[in-house]
Amino acid sequence: MNLLKEEKKVWQKHFRIEKLENIPKEMTGFSSIDGDADDELMFYFAKRVSIPEIYLKCSFVTDEGVSHISKIKQLKDLTLRDHKNVTKASIPYFNQMQNLESLNITKTEITLSHLCENLNNQNLKEVFISSEENEENILEKAFILKGRMPNCNIYLDTCFTTDAFGNPEKPIF
Repeated sequence: MNLLKEEKKVWQKHFRIEKLENIPKEMTGFSSIDGDADDELMFYFAKRVSIPEIYLKCSFVTDEGVSHISKIKQLKDLTLRDHKNVTKASIPYFNQMQNLESLNITKTEITLSHLCENLNNQNLKEVFISSEENEENILEKAFILKGRMPNCNIYLDTCFTTDAFGNPEKPIF
């Protein structure tokens, strides 16, 4: 079986892979920082690759790409940092990711209010999100989320569970 022309272009562009048999069935992780990862690449990852961790910062992934990512069954850790085209429309996809344990959506268009309204993934252990300057009732919203997902720590305005000195960061709940 050969790759279709469109898919072959994607694998060549990102990995210099030209044949179907050279596409890895498993990867330990994928990272793209200020890179050209996009929705199309996420579509082919979901179609071909088992991967537990995806780290994307300032890439071209949108809500459509998140819909593709949601089909990766083995995904445990997802970072979509600094993506202005990832919006609250992605939240239902986060809910579908049944193995997802860690979600970092800092510097996206998703707010704590959006999560409070729609996020309900019982497998999440930690969520990292940015706060809006004018967001009100932060503790109340975090309390609602914690009530819905009691085993999940919500971190506000940080991307890590420890600071630069290795000291633990405290979740807001």
